[in-house]
Amino acid sequence: MKKIDFKFSQWIFYVKYVLLVFLLFFIVSLLWGGKISSTDMATVDKAVVSSLNMEKLSEADHRMFKRLYGLNANDFADVRLYVGESNMDVEELLIVKLKDTSQSESIQSAVTARVEKQLKSFEGYGPEQCKLLEDHILDVQGNYILFVVHGDAVSADGAFKKSL
Repeated sequence: MKKIDFKFSQWIFYVKYVLLVFLLFFIVSLLWGGKISSTDMATVDKAVVSSLNMEKLSEADHRMFKRLYGLNANDFADVRLYVGESNMDVEELLIVKLKDTSQSESIQSAVTARVEKQLKSFEGYGPEQCKLLEDHILDVQGNYILFVVHGDAVSADGAFKKSL
């Protein structure tokens, strides 16, 4: 009888550690997962825009967002898009506030398709544009997404994260 109790207590010992590992995994996944930000779009937009030289960029409307990304801006909580004034300018800034974090994948797919299309357009004759496109930043932070193609994209990403 003592042998059975020993095995049972040994089994309980292992179950405790397995549960502890699962608990730690759960806590880490919560901490690493995107946090939902209550910051309004105007604050995020102002922080990111002020971190960049916006000389070549101008704000675009929802129709331009639809044309470039194939998505309806009204499906999201808020969208801010800045594009180059010339077709030769690849600099671009997109900030999206999601209604739900499940929308993140559609934005990421649209951005990837946009970058690939731009790279094809400039391949062979626009090495500077291709370099900027290859060095783009796509940052997903909970309910906000930043996409920036700019010589100072790292600065914009820092301002984006700090503003949230």
